[in-house]
Amino acid sequence: MEHWSKYWHHHGVLNSFAEGDANSGYTGDLKKFWEQHIKTLPQGATIVDLGTGNGALAMLAHDFGVTHQKDFIVHGIDAAKIDPPQQFSKSPALAKKLKKITFHSETPIERSPFNEASVDAFVAQFALEYGQRDEALKATLKSLKDNGQLIAVMHHHDSKLVKDSKVGFTVLTSILEESPLFQQSDMLLDLAAQAVPQLGAEGWANYPHNKILTRTVQWTMKTLQEKYAKPAELNYVNDVVRRIARIFEAMNADNIQESRNRLAHQYHLLNDHRLRLKDQLDAALTKKDASAYVKASEKLGVKAELDVLEIDGSPFGWTLSLTK
Repeated sequence: MEHWSKYWHHHGVLNSFAEGDANSGYTGDLKKFWEQHIKTLPQGATIVDLGTGNGALAMLAHDFGVTHQKDFIVHGIDAAKIDPPQQFSKSPALAKKLKKITFHSETPIERSPFNEASVDAFVAQFALEYGQRDEALKATLKSLKDNGQLIAVMHHHDSKLVKDSKVGFTVLTSILEESPLFQQSDMLLDLAAQAVPQLGAEGWANYPHNKILTRTVQWTMKTLQEKYAKPAELNYVNDVVRRIARIFEAMNADNIQESRNRLAHQYHLLNDHRLRLKDQLDAALTKKDASAYVKASEKLGVKAELDVLEIDGSPFGWTLSLTK
């Protein structure tokens, strides 16, 4: 869970799959999907966003309630360590909205803190499937009021997001666990730490061992780019190459140890990313997996509906809707 806690505290994003303008939250068809469900909730409804992260869906519910004078009471819970208002303290307008939402850090779905029959709706965007299915359903149903709803969008095994996660996990695993790229880069920086104080910048530039190790690092980078030449793969490889290249470009006689620390930091960032991708892959549901949520709900005495949410003509996620 630490790799998720770090993500929510260091990446400045509202959700787990945003790229580009992440701070804007959900848009387009996904926003429409959630607004269609939220608009049916009664005045003053209590809404709980499961696996809230930095509050993208919770903020969507809050904004909708303000715009339509619904006076929603919005909570967000997450198993990771989160503090959305603090995370966006440098964005005053966003932080102000987030402060209107009650966030519960380090709170798994299975340990939902809400009283029995106190919640009008649980909403979950790529969250419910990360928990223990039966325990998560029991916990949410217990806290739902009569006629309360649970609406979840869950990872679809055939979505573009999951397919990209497979690519990313494969490439990053190869780079971090099988390729010597980071070890070679660290050896080069270690050599620089020993040689530069004696040789100076010019002597280091002409030092044969520097040239050999530099060529080795460059060859390893080129080999990875050739091995993973498909566009989706190359995006990941080139990202790693740029991170390492920037460290060497900024290195000088006064910051060699700092450069080694930066290299280690980049390794850990990338490994955390790899672990999050692995979590997404483990959470992705086939039709059989998704149907098990319907059967589990029915065993608890609640009828559930399963559907596919498509965006841009391809599956984005499974939708699970149930009413107590």
